[in-house]
Amino acid sequence: MIRVFAVFLGVFFLLWAPARAEDVAGLLEQFEGEWTSDGPAFGGAAESIMIWAPALNDKFYRLDYSVAVTRDDGAAFTFEGVAHYQLGEGETLSAYWADNSGDLHPIHATRDGDALVAHWGVDGAKQGRTRYELVSSGELDVTDWIRTKDGWRQFNSNRFVKHTAE
Repeated sequence: MIRVFAVFLGVFFLLWAPARAEDVAGLLEQFEGEWTSDGPAFGGAAESIMIWAPALNDKFYRLDYSVAVTRDDGAAFTFEGVAHYQLGEGETLSAYWADNSGDLHPIHATRDGDALVAHWGVDGAKQGRTRYELVSSGELDVTDWIRTKDGWRQFNSNRFVKHTAE
């Protein structure tokens, strides 16, 4: 009886593991498209655009992110970055992030319900975490944290609306 149960359990896990990977890919498919947000970011009023799309023969999902910020003193700047999330087996996605500040970070991301949680950076250097969460309204909440000597500090949070073609 124990041997039958062990075989059943082994088959269950073999079938379950690819389904979990599909779940992560399925979540990224739900992110696919252009998303916009009007709200504060980086210390000023901002207009943000986030685009998720399959890339490189559907082996990756590409994230393009742009935030145009205007501070109260009139100073304006645009922050831009790009990430490539590699699709594959397993529950963790590997990726990299590069942006116009010169940062280049490895990313390890996992699914948490209707959210993708991306941990970026390396020990001994800049580290952060970004949570992309689909909410019941169909919008996408994006929250960013940076690791400080005192622990995690949230530095950005925006709700994005999916742009629909007219």
